[in-house]
Amino acid sequence: MTEIVDVDPLDPLQDIVFREWVEVHAAAERALWGDQATPWSVEEIRELQRAPEKVRRALAAVEAGTVVGAVQVIGSTRDNLESANCWLSVHPDHQRRGVGSALLAAAEDLARGLGRSVVQDWSVSPEESGGAANVFAIKHGYAVAQRSLRSDLTLAHGRDDDAPVDPAYRVETVWDAVPESWLEDRAHLARRMSTDAPMGEVEHEEEDWDAERVRSYYARMTAMGRRFVVSVAREVASGHLVGFTELAVSASTPERAYQQDTLVLSEHRGHGLGLAVKAANLRALRAVLPGVRVVTTYNAASNEPMLRVNRALGFAVTGYVSEWKKRL
Repeated sequence: MTEIVDVDPLDPLQDIVFREWVEVHAAAERALWGDQATPWSVEEIRELQRAPEKVRRALAAVEAGTVVGAVQVIGSTRDNLESANCWLSVHPDHQRRGVGSALLAAAEDLARGLGRSVVQDWSVSPEESGGAANVFAIKHGYAVAQRSLRSDLTLAHGRDDDAPVDPAYRVETVWDAVPESWLEDRAHLARRMSTDAPMGEVEHEEEDWDAERVRSYYARMTAMGRRFVVSVAREVASGHLVGFTELAVSASTPERAYQQDTLVLSEHRGHGLGLAVKAANLRALRAVLPGVRVVTTYNAASNEPMLRVNRALGFAVTGYVSEWKKRL
């Protein structure tokens, strides 16, 4: 019999259950991707639980004292108050037995309890069809809101040549912290990232960012055990940051870097700034962390300008993402 129980990542008395919960997500990821899996670590998920701008509720499906399924419902506390995201995995040894359906029903109830009327999720597969995850989502009333792509760059084969930069702009790069003088502009870029990036039919309002939220975001990356490198484009005349990109490297997967957000403000596009900041970040990554072998990124399939930049740097598509939406 399957029992659905609450899991608190910050409760020392639930440490064993929480670690099993994390392992379910990791096992499902490894079964799908093998040595190309990108699992989250216990430390990373624990630190995210402490973030005040998100409410995160975790549930486990337990059979015979063992966690066989895991789900987390995530909602913003500052913006997008009508929607929640769902992260669901079932251990490969226990799939196709109703565990996922039971967890999803419980997660949707949790979302309702948080006052959310929309649940959104995403699944990624090396198969263009989306595999079993797509079948599961459609069966439970979810519709595709956007298609995206996973792309990987093998650093030994990639390019990060100096990209020409319009003299009206300057590229700057920092590691593991950003200057206080960047925070206001970086908050503006984060707000614009939430509205300017392609979203398809995903329901997403402008996010509420300020300097303190940016400061906390980078402090949390450090607390999660991640190294990170940020490159920005600065308009020389105004002195403002008008574009940025960042890469993060987890202590649990030191051979792989994860591309975080990249944005050039729409009014400053057409000057090659996207390619310039991403190339600068890759050069910095190679110089400081030579053990990193692969960079993984995700982009909307409709975002041809960014996909074109990625191809120029040597990225190749390795996976297919379906972003799902259901109105409760």
